[in-house]
Amino acid sequence: MGEASDAARAVVAQFTRDGFVAAESAERAEFEVWDRLTAGRVLLVAVQTLLRLRGEDGPADLGRPVPGLDEEEAGLVVRTLLGDAAAAPETSRRGLITLDRLLGLMASLIEEESLSEDEVDSLLEVAEESCRAVGPWDESDDRRPRDSELVDFGGLLVPTEPGVEIRPMTSRDGSVVAVTVVRGRTAIQLQAFRALSDTSWATIREQLFRTMRSQGSSVEERAGRAGTELQAVVRIQGPPGKDRQTTRVLGFDGPGWVLRGFVTGVGAEPDSTEDWPYTTFQRTVVRMSAAPESTDTLIRLRRPQPEGG
Repeated sequence: MGEASDAARAVVAQFTRDGFVAAESAERAEFEVWDRLTAGRVLLVAVQTLLRLRGEDGPADLGRPVPGLDEEEAGLVVRTLLGDAAAAPETSRRGLITLDRLLGLMASLIEEESLSEDEVDSLLEVAEESCRAVGPWDESDDRRPRDSELVDFGGLLVPTEPGVEIRPMTSRDGSVVAVTVVRGRTAIQLQAFRALSDTSWATIREQLFRTMRSQGSSVEERAGRAGTELQAVVRIQGPPGKDRQTTRVLGFDGPGWVLRGFVTGVGAEPDSTEDWPYTTFQRTVVRMSAAPESTDTLIRLRRPQPEGG
């Protein structure tokens, strides 16, 4: 087993034995840390996998109740874990997904499916591999998908598809500093940074959170498809009633870099079910070796070269 799935197995074993989450298990799981591979993330994906294999929409016929949840709350949790966008905001508002409840749900599913210890180990290994197989990607990662058409901006390779418009964003000196991908009424702006010793998605996210709050925006952290994200309503220039914009901010820590994505438009709304901004973010490739030198952490880009040029 990998390091994360091995830690997850130890957490499951302790919870199964004692019926509660011990302090060392909580520390080992690092639950709610979504921007890197942890035991908590493996456990979450394992429960989602069990629910999908089970093929049910609710927990009414689980082998036993989920500790800490009544039937209605358990239904919300299951729907959220299965990707129901309508259930997710209420589940988040109530704080229903915690490590102990997730392990309780997992224990119920394991009992219902009569899974052996070896089968649980295999499930956790598959869950860890699933976590590892999701981008964004570094140029050197051999696991990255090769079936996407990518537009070469030097430091970023950006996926494209029919119906998508890709716009380079420039600074005052004319250098390309970001790429915006637009489809319909939704857009995602992609920007990459060199990761210094004190630079990570967590530190960038914290700084953005404070800045947005200080500017009068409403902002909160949520667990999204790409990990921990910020969901905010920010002030923009415009007439009364049109001076606010909903946005989601995605982030990912790569080897020596951080990729950030700002989602705006319809796809940023709380009830949106649009997947393509996340797919675009997760299929983006960061290529630091091709990035022009700069005096700051921002990875400068270049305009795509004409075909045959």
